[in-house]
Parts: sequence; structure tokens; C-alpha cells
Amino acid sequence: MSLPFKGRGRVGMGLFPDERQRIEQILNSVNTTGARLPDHMQQAIRAILSHKVRAFLSILGILIGVAAVIAMLALGEGARASLEQRLASLGSNLLSVRPGSPRLRGVALETGSVTRFTVRDAEAIAKLSPVKMVSPTVSGRGQVVYGNNNWSTRLEGVGINYAEMRASVPILGRFFTEEELRSRGKVAVLGLTVARELFGDNNPVGAEIKINRINFQVIGVLPEKGATGWRDQDDVIVIPVSTAMYRVLGKEYVDGIDVEVRGPELIEQAQEEIEGLIVRRHRLTGDIKESVDIRNLTEIQEALSSTTETMSWLLGSIAVISLLVGGIGIMNIMLVSVTERTREIGLRKAIGARAKDIMTQFIIEAVVMSVSGGLIGIAIGIGIAAALSFAAGWTTKVSLSAVALATLFSIGVGMVFGIWPARKASQLNPIEALRYE
Repeated sequence: MSLPFKGRGRVGMGLFPDERQRIEQILNSVNTTGARLPDHMQQAIRAILSHKVRAFLSILGILIGVAAVIAMLALGEGARASLEQRLASLGSNLLSVRPGSPRLRGVALETGSVTRFTVRDAEAIAKLSPVKMVSPTVSGRGQVVYGNNNWSTRLEGVGINYAEMRASVPILGRFFTEEELRSRGKVAVLGLTVARELFGDNNPVGAEIKINRINFQVIGVLPEKGATGWRDQDDVIVIPVSTAMYRVLGKEYVDGIDVEVRGPELIEQAQEEIEGLIVRRHRLTGDIKESVDIRNLTEIQEALSSTTETMSWLLGSIAVISLLVGGIGIMNIMLVSVTERTREIGLRKAIGARAKDIMTQFIIEAVVMSVSGGLIGIAIGIGIAAALSFAAGWTTKVSLSAVALATLFSIGVGMVFGIWPARKASQLNPIEALRYE
């Protein structure tokens, strides 16, 4: 189709040379029945490419927002996955029974100054109906020597159920047996940190080490537990509780008793029965809280999980704000575009384009820019998450749900923030628009 006007006609006045070709394209893509979707797509992409800097600034806002969303959610998911792994290492449905801490004139005294637990107390607790298994524990410090290497570490004396209760089944070798517990066997299971410091990359199982100058045989290596705050959970040696009490640490009483309940619904009942048992066995009077401290580790796990989830939502909310700012940037650029293209819009309406066609094209432009920024932002966000994991050692986890959320959100931002400029363009009066300079 050729132009129906030439030279110095009213409509042709003031046209730049490059506008002639643009108007030809408009005439070819618009008829009296309105344009089709492919035509709208072509016009939108052509308009974006004709103003590359303006389009880049619009895309940049969405790009930064989506990258922030991906990176923040990856950090939050990584933190939650790491916490779940650490909590799994504690076991499930656990109660920690420790001696209470009495108070004298408002001052807390040393724990165990009223009640001291023995291995027989642990055996009695194991017979309660809600209880699945128990493990008495004692702890202390030990100097470990192997050849020319030595290391100061934490010693844990535990029962044979410890491995199953605390997700500590050895990854190499085995755990100690009931017979070794009864005979106060000098056998040890090493944490990964101790094994690395003493043996490097060599297999320690079967080697002879000295713990506080006493010979022990290494029979296993514990699975990795990671660090909690300043404490390295892998910097530990686990030995039979009887050996720890009578051969190494010289203790007559256990420091505490770990109890695994048969199910979460029985935890409250187990607490009550354990308190009653201890009161009867030790003939306690007065405030039971000063004599025994029973902690529900499940509640602690739930509190930590809730805190991590809250932090994930907080990080995601901050990233969404940056995405909204990018959407506002797209809206501003599109409003400028409407002003700059007023004569073009008037010409399109004058030759048959409907308000719906004008609105559709501008919305498509906004969506194309936001989706382009979203896709680039996803790639950059994944790269940022990987860089944080590599450089800072943080645990990150990019989930498909986060990528889908960022994609849908970028499309939504383009549509929502493109509606006002598109509506403004579609409502222009064609006669006034053609007169616009």
C-alpha cells in the first residue's frame, strides 16, 4: 500500500525522513478490521529496538529486581535446607533430661547440686511406656594423640542407642556394642574434624590412639554434622558412657539423659511420667523445676524452623520491592513513549486502528521488556547465588518455584504497569494527536 498523501499535505507536514518508512509499516499492518496479534508483536518489538537506550533502562529495573528475588530466595531456601539438615542430626521426638539448677536468694546455683542422675535412672526411664529408647551422656575434654599429631577435642560418653537417636550411624566402621559398653571397652568413634586433624585423608578405622594417655582403638567415623554458631559438631569423640565415667573422666554421675519418645503426640505424657519417676526415685520435695530440667528439643526445632521461614519471607519481600520499583520505571518509560509517539498513535487511529489495538500494542511492549528483563535477571540471580555459595561459603538453593515465581511476577509487572500508559494512548483523540508537534 502506498501513502495517500505526499509532499506538503496537512498530514504529511513535519514528517522526518525515517517516519515515512514507519508510516508505511503502520499502513501495511492496520486495516479497518483491526490488527492481529502477530502484527502487534512486530510493532512492539520494532518500537523497542528503535529506542534501545530507553528500552535498556526499562529492562534494567526489572532485571535487577528479578535477580534480587532469585538470589534472596536462594539464600533463604539454602538457609532452611541447611537448618533442616542440622535439626535432622539432632534426631526426632527427643527430650533432654538434665539436673535442675536451684536458686538461693535469687541466685542460680550449680546444676546437679540437688539431684544427680545415674545410669540406673536412665534404665528406669527406658521402661516407661511412651519412651522408645534412652542414652545417658557424660561430656568432658580430652587430649588425643596419634603418632606425631595431637588434638584437643570434646569427649562424649553415650549409650548404645545414641547412634540411632541422634542420626549418628558411622559412615565408616561401626558403633560400639552392648558388650563393649558393659566391659568399659576402650573403643572410640571419631567426628570428621578429629579424623581429619589426626589422620588426614587416611582411613582411621582400626588405628590406635591415645585419649588422655589411655590407649583406644578407633572403630568408626561419625557422619558430618556441621557447625552450629561457634561450635563444630564434628569436633568430637564418642566413647561408651561407662568407659568415659570410670576410665577417662572419673565421674560417678551422668550429665544428662537423652530420651526418644515413640511419637510426637506422646511427648507431653512422657514429660509428666519422667518427672513423676524422678520424684519417686530421688524422694524429691518442693519445686520440681529446681530438681530436674526436661527440655523438649522438638519445640526448639520448630522455633528455629519458624525463624528461618520468617527470614526467607523477609528477604523475598525486600527483593519484591526492588521488582516493583523496576515496574514503576517501565511505567514511566512507557508514558514518555506515549508522548513521543502521539502523532503515530493519531495516524494509526485515523486509518482504522481501534483503541483496543493501540492498548494491546503498548501492553505487549511493556510485557516484552519485563519478560526480557526477567529472563536475564533469572540468569544473573542464579549466578549471584552460585557466587555467594562459592566465595562466602553460604548455602544457597535455587528452586524451580522461585524461578517460576520470578517469571510470572515479571510478566505481571509488565501487564499491570503497562495498562495505564496503554490506556492513555488508546484514548488519544486522533485529530488532536495528528496536530501534535
